[in-house]
Amino acid sequence: MITYLVLMYIASLVLGYVLAFNGATLSIGRSLGDAGTPTGYQDAITPPRFSTFALLVYGVCLLGLALGFWRFGWLTGIGVALGFFFMVILNKVFFLPKSNSEHFRRLIIHSMIKRHADYLKTGDNFRASAMAELLQKMSIPVKELVTCMKESGDA
Repeated sequence: MITYLVLMYIASLVLGYVLAFNGATLSIGRSLGDAGTPTGYQDAITPPRFSTFALLVYGVCLLGLALGFWRFGWLTGIGVALGFFFMVILNKVFFLPKSNSEHFRRLIIHSMIKRHADYLKTGDNFRASAMAELLQKMSIPVKELVTCMKESGDA
């Protein structure tokens, strides 16, 4: 039972991190958006593999909660589920970076710069220019970045 509870606490930490990161991409995506869409450019700035990772985390958490019901019974399962969601909230409030933190902003910017460079390397100028426009909206000097990359031989 102790091992199960420790693993569920770790799952609550990871789920809280995923939810906070999702909140960060939503916040930044909305701030970049010109139109009144509910998510702005959230889909464009979210790292490509993050959705897969998030679905994996959701699945593991769901399986962990189902295991609690199956292994320990309904009453204990309900207690574990309530405790799990309470710990997710506590972790987000006290331990994990906030959605508007510099930590998440740096991760998002790094991912965007990397994708921009990858698009340039593969010759996908349309996607590279779209990513460059978003980076410039975030006050990242893309032209200087590309110039430095070309000088160093990375582009």
